[in-house]
Amino acid sequence: MIRFVLFSIFLCLNTLLVTAQTVQQRLDSLFQSLNQDGEFSGAFLVADGGKVVFEKYIGFENPAKTKKINSNSRFELASVSKQFTAMAVMQLEEQGKLSYEDDITKYFPHIKFKNVRIKNLLRHTSGIPEFLAWDQQWIDKKKINTNQDFLKIIETKIDSTSFKPGDQYTYSNTNYLLLALIVEKVSGQSFASYMQQHIFKPAGMKNTSVFSARSSNADLKNYAKGMAYDAKTKSFKSVDDFPAFSYLTYFDGGSGPYGISSTAQDLFKWNQAIQNNTLLTRQNFMKAISVDTLNNGKSIKMAGLYYGFGWLFTDSTNSESKMHFHSGGYPGYKTINIRDFKEQKYFIALMNKWNTVDVYPLTSAVNAILQKRKAPVIEREKLTGAIILVEFQIKQLLGTYEYTKQPELKFKITADDNGSLFAQLSGQSAIEVYPKNELELFYTAVQAELKFSKENDQITALTLYQNGQELKFNKVK
Repeated sequence: MIRFVLFSIFLCLNTLLVTAQTVQQRLDSLFQSLNQDGEFSGAFLVADGGKVVFEKYIGFENPAKTKKINSNSRFELASVSKQFTAMAVMQLEEQGKLSYEDDITKYFPHIKFKNVRIKNLLRHTSGIPEFLAWDQQWIDKKKINTNQDFLKIIETKIDSTSFKPGDQYTYSNTNYLLLALIVEKVSGQSFASYMQQHIFKPAGMKNTSVFSARSSNADLKNYAKGMAYDAKTKSFKSVDDFPAFSYLTYFDGGSGPYGISSTAQDLFKWNQAIQNNTLLTRQNFMKAISVDTLNNGKSIKMAGLYYGFGWLFTDSTNSESKMHFHSGGYPGYKTINIRDFKEQKYFIALMNKWNTVDVYPLTSAVNAILQKRKAPVIEREKLTGAIILVEFQIKQLLGTYEYTKQPELKFKITADDNGSLFAQLSGQSAIEVYPKNELELFYTAVQAELKFSKENDQITALTLYQNGQELKFNKVK
């Protein structure tokens, strides 16, 4: 869920030109090649014509490597959860119990701002600030907060939206928290109960639930724990062992934008349920993958892709055959679900390790194999060890840095009592960074580096290197 520079992808699962056996062999070779060091971890499923043609389970559910990932292994879906939340809203709309044009003050009369409609929440055009980037003093860090806790903060702390609803597209997980709460208000059920009764059970998804992994009564059997690479110990650890990810605990009661756990096989059943109109009529589902516009008439897009109701797509037509998908990223997890109505082609990837492979190049390679083309080479992320800086070297890096072209965009470099360094970009959570040398830090959460400039023995600036871009920030204090 932490948002860094995104890039566009193009995916088209149109024709299968090879036999099932050839597909299986090539796909198996692809995934085996990614696991040469034994650290690749996840569940993967490819379907064609509505039938599974390839499944692969690699790695382990836990850092100790005592439980192998299998067909029953459940993963946090991260933002892939949004398509389920949107489905619940669409079901209630189909039943006439709500309208996409409803002002959300109809459901939350204590919210101070107006003119945000349900359709704005679905397409991220509301202007409601991202709750993962709220002032940390607003949040009770001593407990696992729920959607109701977040709603109270919205009602008491947020006076207005950051722009007029419908003027811009700005991805905000807060939108889907509110949608989950609307489902509860309209249905009279808890979000978890509604999803179980009206979506998971009808779709035959026996291993899927709205799930808080850190709650005291959480059943962690068959649960694939999220892991990340620790550059200090040069090993993968549970994300809960990283101070930078402490927010995972006090945000763990949230649901709607994330908070659903599932298996690869259950996601296959989900895709079939959509295909067979089990949960919603085809006509109404098509609204989820239809193009809509901002107030200025421009199409609503995310990184060059059209954004619907919890789905992304590249085709602006109303064709049923167009591919649609959503990916997810949450500390320790990378996920994607891609589907095509006409060919009934699906690709599902659920990974419980950061710092291995991104879902987009993996998707491109799978697509190439399905089309009997040469698959692009996928480079595993480099796992680099960190050095130890002494106290004066750490202190010289600390401070606030402003982006030269946009002064309101700031980087803050801080350190804890153990000398661990953290970088925080405006509107995002602090993430631990590791020293390559006294003037270079690297991330393990994303592929990015920070390089510091020094003049007359004083640090004057830092430059962020990510996805081929360089952004310079001048030190201001």
